[in-house]
Amino acid sequence: MKEALINQEPKWVDTHCHLQLTDYDLTDLDYASLEYLIIPGVDVSSSIKAKNISTRLPVKAYWAAGLHPHDAKNLHEQKDELLNLIQEADLIGETGLDYYRDHSTREEQHENLTFHLEQAKKLRKPIIIHCRDSFKDTFELLSKYEGEFPVILHSWTGGNNWTKKFIELDVYFSLSGILTYETAKDLKLSVKKIPMNRLLLETDTPYLAPGIHKGQLNKPEFIVETAKELASLKEITLNELSELTIKNTNTILGK
Repeated sequence: MKEALINQEPKWVDTHCHLQLTDYDLTDLDYASLEYLIIPGVDVSSSIKAKNISTRLPVKAYWAAGLHPHDAKNLHEQKDELLNLIQEADLIGETGLDYYRDHSTREEQHENLTFHLEQAKKLRKPIIIHCRDSFKDTFELLSKYEGEFPVILHSWTGGNNWTKKFIELDVYFSLSGILTYETAKDLKLSVKKIPMNRLLLETDTPYLAPGIHKGQLNKPEFIVETAKELASLKEITLNELSELTIKNTNTILGK
């Protein structure tokens, strides 16, 4: 029996998988390597789709409701529907700050993120944070809510200094296919500092396919490539990484 367990292929939790933003035949995807997945919304429409899809998959799925920083300018017109969806959802997000694109003003993004953080505090629900070129402001905002609820930093790309800073807040760091890119040298170094009980994995399907699949639309099954890279960096086996990342995500969800 022990030998059978050792030889069993490791399972993964895909903590960020936008299946509702794809044209995939969802019954045709390979979910064999997944323990479960999380489908985040980026606005009202996609959050509703995430909810609906989560009940129709051949694998366990959770869903999140939120407004992406790109669309923060739409908060007031979507707020009432978002509030209702957030009440129902397993998690809150995806939300955060994105200073790379600035599709919404920084003031609008701050208001939007604060709205989501207040809901996470009120409901004690985990929140999924998008942080791109906005480390300082994201850190300052999250610092105000330290310890109030679980925080997932989605597709973490911070270098050594910011990784050390965010570790102080006891957040979770979700690693995407970016970790496998040759250009991700700083990220690879910073990942070595992240505590084992704060590591998560994601695909960000359909975006950020890992290096071996770069240029393709991402799929949940590709998560194993990021897992291989992370296991190598942390000098542990795939089975050990599988066990600890499943445990970490279960902790976030209160399982």
